[in-house]
Parts: sequence; structure tokens; C-alpha cells
Amino acid sequence: MYTYQTGNQTIDYKIEVVPNRTDITVQICDKEGVKVIIPRGLNENNVRSIIARKATWILKQLNGSQPAEEKPAAPKKEAVKKEAPKAAASAAKTGSFEEGDKFPYLGRQYRLNIVRGDVAKAEMTFRAKFIATVPESWNEQQTNEGIGQLLTEWYQGRAGEKFQEALKSVKKAADNAPESVKWDELGEEYATTQDNTIVLNWRLLTAPLATIEYVIASQFTNADELFEDAAERKQWLSDNTLNAF
Repeated sequence: MYTYQTGNQTIDYKIEVVPNRTDITVQICDKEGVKVIIPRGLNENNVRSIIARKATWILKQLNGSQPAEEKPAAPKKEAVKKEAPKAAASAAKTGSFEEGDKFPYLGRQYRLNIVRGDVAKAEMTFRAKFIATVPESWNEQQTNEGIGQLLTEWYQGRAGEKFQEALKSVKKAADNAPESVKWDELGEEYATTQDNTIVLNWRLLTAPLATIEYVIASQFTNADELFEDAAERKQWLSDNTLNAF
């Protein structure tokens, strides 16, 4: 456990090193508190600079957070075997959005560009980076909530197309693959089967297509036997959570 002092308040945090990761993520989890996920090679000073930059947001989340009540989940078919505990970690709370923040899409990281302009309605575009255009009149809270909503709508708007693209590849390897898949808000689950239809978590768009294919296949067959590179495909699930932002 590490400690950062800001004014008369103290932030206790944990550091988790994830190989092959390229960005730094700060999570506020109900059970684990503050956790900083970093790539291999960074030192504590790098982490402290991130904590210092996000201290105001972290304290706001900590002071306003309440432990979530655990409710028994309905029995559902698991997307993968339980060798991937990290991917089922507590969901992180949505934080503040700043210029240059990175967000994952299909296994790659893309920067956020925030543009304030004389516009009546905020919008999100994507051209090798996320470009959020927001009204100049928006305060910090409106900006954070607005960008969070824009990102959610952007990911969900591409879920159907990309998941069908992944399914198309799966059908080449498995004759018994379904004709279509759906997406929904599934919390921490990768996928489930409802009324004989595979339903994927829209947040899986943060994973590489090969990983999405693995998750789809795991719903109707033994994905480890279907793909020769199954270990590589599901490695992302061990190294990451489904928290897009």
C-alpha cells in the first residue's frame, strides 16, 4: 500500500503492474479502494505524478462513495473458464475526463481531444482519436457527464457491427456457430446466453477482435479447442477489466 498526502487528506492506493499494457489507469473500486494499473517499467514517482494530477477527482469519489450492496446474480452461462479472475474485478467509477486521456478500442489505445466551441449540442467523432466537441458554457461536471455519455453512445453505436464482424470469423472455424449475436449492458460479465441467443457486453469493444471471437465461441463450444492460439486470445481477459472509462 502506498500513500499520497494532499493538504490535510491522505490517499492510500495500490499499484498493479500489468505486462504489455501501454497506459496508466486509476480505478476507485468499492472493495479495493484506489488502484493504479500501470505497464511494466514505470516507477513509483510516475504513479505519484498521476495521483497528484487526479487527486481532486479521487478524493471526490472516495468521500462520496458508498459500498455497493451485493445481490445474488441469476445463474448464467459463463463466457470463459474461471482462469481470468482479474477481468471480473469490481467496476471502476467513471472519473473526470481530461485532454490526452486514452481509451481502448479493439485492443488499441486512442487519445481524447476535448474541443469547446459555440455549439448547442455535444458530439463525439473519431478520427484516429476521440474528439469530443462540447458547449463552451458547460462547467466541469457537465463536461464530465457529457463526455461519459458521448463515449457510451459511441461504443454502443458500433457494437452491433463489430460483434457481427467477429461472429463472421468464428463461423469460418465452427459450423455450429449462431447466425447472429446481440449486445447489452451486462455489468462485469463478458457474455451470456438468453433465450438461445448470445448476448455480449458492449464493453468488449475495448478488447481485440480475436478476443471477442474467443468470447463468442466460448458460449456454444470449447473455444480452447477451437482456436490454436486460444491462450493468446484470452490473455487480454486476464490482463484487463471491462472498464472502458
